[in-house]
Amino acid sequence: MEFFECKVRYSRETGDGKMQKANDTYLIEAVTFGDAETRALEEVKPFAFGGDGVEMRAIKKVTFSQILPKEEGHYWYKAKIAYVSVDEEAGKEKKIVETMLVQAINLEDAYKEVQGLMKDAIVDYTITYLQETAILDVIRL
Repeated sequence: MEFFECKVRYSRETGDGKMQKANDTYLIEAVTFGDAETRALEEVKPFAFGGDGVEMRAIKKVTFSQILPKEEGHYWYKAKIAYVSVDEEAGKEKKIVETMLVQAINLEDAYKEVQGLMKDAIVDYTITYLQETAILDVIRL
């Protein structure tokens, strides 16, 4: 399975009865682009005014080494970690960068989640990037 970042646009009614255009981003686990598009549109359809007018604005394949959901987390953060791996046969060092998606309450919590994941790592690592994403939800198979 692969993951696709899907950006969807639709009209929804606000709490005060006004119409509002929404641009939401979902991470969808799917087999193909078409499957991801179908699943994203179905996810948004119940929230769209009258169930119509849902439009796929963009879709792209993304890769994460790990996805770390946290039930009480409100936001999704993209984290990159870097470490050095040694090729024993060639005797050379190689820099490895991994990208993960972390659900957390805030930026500090996301940082702690990444550190918690890496606490038992036998290599020295650096968190080189940590930023909130626009992803509202991750829809897995």
